[in-house]
Amino acid sequence: MVPARRAVALCAAVTASLAIASPAAADSPAITSPLAATGGTTDTTASAAAGPLRVVSAVADTALTQRWQEFGRRRGGGWAAADGTYSTRLPSGLVAWLFNDTFFGPVNADDSLPQSAPFTHNSAVLSTPDAKHLITTIAPGPPGHPRSLVGPTPDNPTVPNDHWYWNGDGIVDRGKLQVIEFEQKPSDDPPPFNFAWSGTKLATLNPYTFRLEKLTDLPSAGGVQWGTELMSDGGYIWIYGVEGNGPTKYMHLARARVGHLDGPWEFRTDSGWTSDPAGSARLLGNVGASFGVTPVGGEYLLTTFDSGLSSVIHAYHAKSPAGPFTGGEFVYVAPEGGPGRFTYNVAAHPEISRPGELVISYNTNAEKLSDLYADIDRNRPRFVDLKLSR
Repeated sequence: MVPARRAVALCAAVTASLAIASPAAADSPAITSPLAATGGTTDTTASAAAGPLRVVSAVADTALTQRWQEFGRRRGGGWAAADGTYSTRLPSGLVAWLFNDTFFGPVNADDSLPQSAPFTHNSAVLSTPDAKHLITTIAPGPPGHPRSLVGPTPDNPTVPNDHWYWNGDGIVDRGKLQVIEFEQKPSDDPPPFNFAWSGTKLATLNPYTFRLEKLTDLPSAGGVQWGTELMSDGGYIWIYGVEGNGPTKYMHLARARVGHLDGPWEFRTDSGWTSDPAGSARLLGNVGASFGVTPVGGEYLLTTFDSGLSSVIHAYHAKSPAGPFTGGEFVYVAPEGGPGRFTYNVAAHPEISRPGELVISYNTNAEKLSDLYADIDRNRPRFVDLKLSR
């Protein structure tokens, strides 16, 4: 585990050893379209002529899943398991993985975890550009006593703070790591769902030290949690949000000019754009609490669970970031879902995807905290490789 103050030296050392781009090379490093090397194209007209995009197969990425399992079992502490699993390319070329509720090791040989193990509400992990090497946990605080990157740190998972932050998606904008933060407060609901969203902020962090520089209030009118997905495309950062605490959740969309994620924003309506967040329209129903939207060969691929705690992942397609999103075909069933255990929160990872593929992840969890302590692998992410074609 690396304290935030030492992260800058680590970034510099790893960057030099890998001979990857210098930090000054780009404000937000370009990510190649997953179809770029397989006959796909980023030209919308040409891609339309080639036929609609298809997900031809979805296969569990056991190698990447096992890599995270092995990382969580490393000696000496650090990240043991977490949910969230957002990723973004840093100016150094490394990939930052942004997590929410995080358990820290060391983990026992049988994958159990002492109930005295440290716990934070958010954290980060650094990997190489292809995620074939998971390098280190980023957490403030002295060794053995990690703290949340943003907001308060609980004494343990059973004693909540009066408020805390869970990460949404992150992106590099104006040379800074910008991370959406969903503020939570305790609720009277039964565990593990005894929390309620109370607002959204934008955290600005130094992308080399991970030091928090500021927190900025973001819109929350209409009950939309903005920032489950951030996508840079066509001079805009597209900000996807989720509305709904009931059985059905709805996708919304806002946008900001590149370099201005902190505002002003425009919000998609039924017929255009408005500066009023209350005018945001529902673009699609039955989406998960988190999902991925990825530009692929002139189209936009949405991957999501159904609303609620579903095990079925669907794919939707659109010709523009604002939709309409159509299709919804079944692509994968997460095998971990079942009595006492659930799966949720799809995220897309184009920065580590090979040509002709898209890597996605989802989270796993247990209804009983004791089940996680007995087998912490129940809280590690799973990964899936989608094969794409026309």
